[in-house]
Amino acid sequence: MPEQGCCDNCAQPLQGAFCHHCGQEKKSYIRNLSGVLTEFFGEFSNWDSRLWRTLLPLWFWPGYLSKRYLNGHRVPYVPPLRLYLFTSVLTFLLFSSLFSNSVVVNQPQDAQSVAQQQQVMADVKQQLVEQGVWQEDHDLELFRLPFLTLAQQQAYNEKMQQLANQPKLAINKFFSLAPQMMLLFLPLFALMLKLLYWRSGRFYMEHLIVALHSHSFILHMLAAIVLLQLAADYSSWAVLTTICNKLIWLLLCWIPLYLFLFQKIYYQQGWAKTLLKYVLTITIYNSMALLGFISLLVLSVLWA
Repeated sequence: MPEQGCCDNCAQPLQGAFCHHCGQEKKSYIRNLSGVLTEFFGEFSNWDSRLWRTLLPLWFWPGYLSKRYLNGHRVPYVPPLRLYLFTSVLTFLLFSSLFSNSVVVNQPQDAQSVAQQQQVMADVKQQLVEQGVWQEDHDLELFRLPFLTLAQQQAYNEKMQQLANQPKLAINKFFSLAPQMMLLFLPLFALMLKLLYWRSGRFYMEHLIVALHSHSFILHMLAAIVLLQLAADYSSWAVLTTICNKLIWLLLCWIPLYLFLFQKIYYQQGWAKTLLKYVLTITIYNSMALLGFISLLVLSVLWA
């Protein structure tokens, strides 16, 4: 049995609340219920304060969290990876729920609505046929995707026909794959920053911190825009609708400005050089995102 001033795990003499040898805290977890509840609410309060100390700079102070984290100020804030994972899970759950419910609500309820929808689809299809995007091949209609083989295109269109009456399946699959796709984009985005700022002497991990914080910010803003749009669509007050629309416009302007200021403040380069690298970053990343989005749509249909 270890002595009172020794570690319960390795019996080394203690010089504080934690063992310098194995790291275990000198703390007993066997106590009455009131002590457990007190500790639980204390930890919850501490986590809640860390969350708000993290969110406010994340929303309004570009580059602040990344610079603080890399300068060693880590305890007051939620760690970047944990912040991103927490944000990603909640955001895509929100998107999945809203879009799935929207599909259920907007499904036609009578024959007239069905006829109108079919007419719209026929008009769109006719335009695609005229442009050479849509091709009718005997009894099979093929939506021409250049990166799919003929067999894959057939499987894709068969799946599309099956999911026409159950679009919620494809939507749920899309939003279950989207977080994984974005998680793959993070190291690619950090690598892109590493190449653009290779003369800065920064480690790859420093660019990855930037990627985590910037992606967390983007997801927060997108979630806010979706919620504001939802409030504007379902509000019966004209004033609230106007306010929501103006806030959406402000957020849409704030996202690119924030990301530009993020690069300027964090990497401390001139305005012209930062603008050039920002344009390159946005162009390359948007191209990657577009390709990933198209791939995600195809996979959502094939795997639904």
